[in-house]
Amino acid sequence: MAERHVSKRATVKAINELEGGVKQADIISTATMSKQPILDGKWVAPGTHVDLIGAFKADMRETNDALLTRAEIFVDSFDTTLGHIGELLIPLKEGTISRSDVHGDLYDLTQRATGRSRQDSITVFKNGGGAHLDLMIAKALSGWGS
Repeated sequence: MAERHVSKRATVKAINELEGGVKQADIISTATMSKQPILDGKWVAPGTHVDLIGAFKADMRETNDALLTRAEIFVDSFDTTLGHIGELLIPLKEGTISRSDVHGDLYDLTQRATGRSRQDSITVFKNGGGAHLDLMIAKALSGWGS
């Protein structure tokens, strides 16, 4: 998979060992169906951005509390993510994080109402996979509504 992207401006490299790869990554994207965290927040370096794309059900998680308590958290939609997806639902119910730890949603980010507070902040974006994202992509690709 990484070989397909070698001509791009960013460095893309396949790894054989998760912890070592995470420790040196600037951007991490997960897209799993995991019910147990696979990404340990202790491995994530300051300044890293993490996209949590998979784990879309109430009993699923891709990362542990160690990451969520260290990061500035953003979501695609408050309504479809916080109370429905285990990634945030579980630590919210357990009191590990609070609603105020989620700094904004996709609308806030696109309007520049919020964002990374410091260069060395770890940021997490939890994509709940709502149909609104599919509509936004379809609109952009088709030119519909322009």
